[in-house]
Amino acid sequence: MTTITQPTETTTATEMNTDKYLVFQIGNETYGVPLLQVQEIRTYTPATRVPNAPDYVLGVINLRGNIIAVIDARTRFGLPPLPEDESTVVVVAQVSDKIFGLRLDSVSDVMDIPIDQVQPTPPIASEATQRFLSGVVQVGERVVILLNLREIFDIDALSSIAA
Repeated sequence: MTTITQPTETTTATEMNTDKYLVFQIGNETYGVPLLQVQEIRTYTPATRVPNAPDYVLGVINLRGNIIAVIDARTRFGLPPLPEDESTVVVVAQVSDKIFGLRLDSVSDVMDIPIDQVQPTPPIASEATQRFLSGVVQVGERVVILLNLREIFDIDALSSIAA
């Protein structure tokens, strides 16, 4: 016989006040994206270059019969590109009913981030860079920068590449 225990009010309130984020590294910084937008994490495989694509677009890959655009997070954030190694991954994410890939240095974990602890991004970056960010949060000793995937992927530009 299986016994089902109901969560306590405290547990339910805590779960409702947190969001799950996929946490990863780009250079020396820690970033997070909403886990609900992540479809899968894949080992990096080279993309097929697309002529006249923005410099941050690595190209396109075939993902189980669907052609998706893959962008390099380092280049998109103005960092020098690095050659891939065993920790390089592509996070496949869904944004506005479109599927894209984001090449990252490495993925570290999934975190429950308390919604009430997310702070607005400080106005230290250019307005163009600010639009990539949705907030920051202190988790233990780490500051996690939360990203706005819709802005990073530039849906209109990438939709025409992968179409």
